[in-house]
Amino acid sequence: MKTVLSFTDGSPYAASVYDHSLWAAKQLKSALRIVHTLNPHREKAALADFSGKIGPEAYDSLMDDLVRFDRERARLSQVKGEAILAEALSHAKAGGVEEVDTELRHGLFVDVLEDIQENVDLIVIGKRGQNHAIAMKHLGTNIERTLRVAKCPVLVSARAFKPIKRALLAYDAGPSARKALDYIASNSLFEGVQVDILCVGRETDRTRNEVSDAAEKLRKAGLACESRIIEGEPAKVITSDVDSYGYDLLAMGAYGHSRAKHLLIGSTTATLARDCLVPILMFR
Repeated sequence: MKTVLSFTDGSPYAASVYDHSLWAAKQLKSALRIVHTLNPHREKAALADFSGKIGPEAYDSLMDDLVRFDRERARLSQVKGEAILAEALSHAKAGGVEEVDTELRHGLFVDVLEDIQENVDLIVIGKRGQNHAIAMKHLGTNIERTLRVAKCPVLVSARAFKPIKRALLAYDAGPSARKALDYIASNSLFEGVQVDILCVGRETDRTRNEVSDAAEKLRKAGLACESRIIEGEPAKVITSDVDSYGYDLLAMGAYGHSRAKHLLIGSTTATLARDCLVPILMFR
């Protein structure tokens, strides 16, 4: 059975992640798996070396206190994680998805993702989390890490969910953009959704043909589709287009036409992830 894999940290933005995951699970007619990770580095107390500053008896007492503190913090993190997943399960059931599995995992997010993503059709993550200011500063890095290990498309949720009726495919005919096109044309995720195509660049015979062929592929798949080519700086043009036409979702390849997969995430992708107010479906 198809599976949507969703990660939650229990932040105020978690409800949006659940709602985007529910929409995807219903469209794909799939099961939903919700995971909360306990980061061992974040949960562990820092045990500094005080041995040169205090006597041995005081040092031993301090170490005992820190070990107890460590254990208590780990216990509370476990309790908190279980509460987060209980809320996630309740939210999912109320949203009408019956096949829901929740799991508490220990480890770094990317390591956990790498371990459990077999037979997963879509990964859903939040753009923002508990450490909002820090997360926004390193947003491109976080998405890059996810895309490096993800074997399927990654949906980055918006701050709040709204029904997906119209989507925009940012298309440059590169490998990851073609993968996005093929997925949209062959996958029930976009059933009932109008998907328009935007190519940012000079309008030439080649770009016209590439965009025309892409639009025709979507129409043959039964999707309503309009297409256009606009010159300009990609991130600005795409963001403006999303806002002007009121799209509910942006789909795009995470790497540009000339970028190899081993390179860092495209600057356009990182900018859009930060500035675009709608969910973004990314393909590596």
